[in-house]
Amino acid sequence: MLYNLFFLHGISLFFYLLFDHLKIEHVVLGNLSFNFMRSVICGSIALYSYQNYSKIFDDKCLENDKFKNQLVLFHDRFLHYFIYDLFVMMYQVYVKINKSIRIDLLMHHLLAIFILTYISRNEMYNITLLIGLSEGMSFVSGFKLLSNKLGLKKYSNICIRVRVGYLFFIRMLFLWPSLLYFYYQITNECEKFKKEKNIQLVCFFIGVIVMNEIKWIRSGLKELNRI
Repeated sequence: MLYNLFFLHGISLFFYLLFDHLKIEHVVLGNLSFNFMRSVICGSIALYSYQNYSKIFDDKCLENDKFKNQLVLFHDRFLHYFIYDLFVMMYQVYVKINKSIRIDLLMHHLLAIFILTYISRNEMYNITLLIGLSEGMSFVSGFKLLSNKLGLKKYSNICIRVRVGYLFFIRMLFLWPSLLYFYYQITNECEKFKKEKNIQLVCFFIGVIVMNEIKWIRSGLKELNRI
């Protein structure tokens, strides 16, 4: 865990030093450097998930120990990212970089930590890989903030469109229905997952996530109308 946290912090500090040198940002763990860390980590999480997506269907019950161990490492890095992200958000409020934590983002992170902990307890690490696909929308976070800071409205507009499109077409229309179906499959076909089956809880989680995403889509569309 400590290695992952130091790695994440190292990325944040790298972007701080870069933007401080460019005279764009002068605060350690400021919003710009922090959001670029999010772009790098979320982009790499999504990329890994896309690259290994087909493998979870070849080994639904995680009988291949090598593949399972790879997913455990991926899962731990994913979980530690949310823990670090949550810690930094609280730190930014404490040192008055931000006035408050966005409630929707706070709830999203707490829910993600709970879900990933639940997955770990039941060793359904293939589900983590599916969830990793959802992080692709956050790849534009740093670029959008930089575009706003430099007054590049055209590029900010593109980032918002990418985010809204990813939310609707990838997450809502494809990912969450696929995750629900995959969960149904493994809890019916795999003996070690059958006893942990709780389809109602998974539907509740997805329902909460979708409600939050509808708010994000509406917020993005409003922002586009203002540009």
